[in-house]
Amino acid sequence: MIDILIVDDQKTIHTILESYLKTESDLNIVGFALNGEEAIEQISHLQPDVVLMDLEMPVMDGLTATNIITDRFVNTRVLILTVHDNDQHLNQSLKNGAKGYLLKNAPAEELINAIRQVNQGYFQLGRELVEKYLYKIIQLEAEIDEVSRLKKEVEIQSQTLEKINNQFGIVKKEIERETIKEVEKTLDRHKGFLITGDPNLQFEVDGISHRLKKLEKNVYHVSRLQLICFLILLALATFSILINL
Repeated sequence: MIDILIVDDQKTIHTILESYLKTESDLNIVGFALNGEEAIEQISHLQPDVVLMDLEMPVMDGLTATNIITDRFVNTRVLILTVHDNDQHLNQSLKNGAKGYLLKNAPAEELINAIRQVNQGYFQLGRELVEKYLYKIIQLEAEIDEVSRLKKEVEIQSQTLEKINNQFGIVKKEIERETIKEVEKTLDRHKGFLITGDPNLQFEVDGISHRLKKLEKNVYHVSRLQLICFLILLALATFSILINL
């Protein structure tokens, strides 16, 4: 025998549900409550197996009551019976410990089967909601796949940018090395001039200074080119993501 407590602020609903359930030999209505607070008081001494819980009620709503019941009374399972067909109420009901979620326009047979399944510990979702949420799950999976694809694209772009950075870094270091070598060679050639005070020394020094400035410009241009390429690739990656969103 499955003992049932019906919780709804409308007595008309009590009567309708009673008419659905009284013909079933294994279902037994042990009480009625008009709000969540009354339900909690009754559960402590009635100890029902299943509570049919409405959501919107005065004094204490069904979500709050469900949270308290599932926390205090581990042997009592809550089946939400509501008019609210939306993600927010369903998600919060599950979060608060409900074992099922049905709409009030569900056929009597569906409600009866749901009570039996919930009593055994199986979660029940109304038939009208199953197709809707399966479609949402499929959509969500497609969105997750698209996000994964975009993430891979960004990773590829990042790897490309890193390679370009490395290549420019190598070029920059090579120019710096060549600059140092050129200076060292020139100084070695003119050590004697520095000692003897050769009149051509100033000309040679001016030549070194000119070459250094030229090499500095090359390093500067390479650095600018590196930055421009990085910004272009970053812009392309961002544009690709925005197009696919």
